Amino acid sequence: MIANQDTMVHTFWDCNKKFFNNSLPTPIFDTINSINIIAKFEYHESKKNAKKPIRNQIIKISDCFDFSEKDFIDTMVHEMVHYYIAWNKIKDNKSHGKRFMEIVNSLNKHYGLNIEKTKDASSYKLTEKAPKIIKKKKSILSFLFRLN
Repeated sequence: MIANQDTMVHTFWDCNKKFFNNSLPTPIFDTINSINIIAKFEYHESKKNAKKPIRNQIIKISDCFDFSEKDFIDTMVHEMVHYYIAWNKIKDNKSHGKRFMEIVNSLNKHYGLNIEKTKDASSYKLTEKAPKIIKKKKSILSFLFRLN
């Protein structure tokens, strides 16, 4: 499964319904052409008395990998946990802090997901969008990629 508007939107909608009770508004989706970052969630803080706690929410997923459906869902839900924390103004001590891990561990336990702080993407098949030099070296190098 390769990240694009269609795969991201439909996966988000399915995961939002199943794991977050449709509590997250649909964000903007974009791809990133990177083998160093699998995915990330970005947003801007809203003003103090704004109706919405955050604005300009964007989920970005790398288009350099051909994910299995399960890995794509785990990646999307990882970013959605960041979104959920920001949207609900949940305080955490760092990006992958105590509250983040509590939510992730609960989702993993109750739904059989495999969400992690970081993901080793060395076994992922590369797409034609991956930098050509990386494709040549992939067979002998193993990269540890981080999720934001």
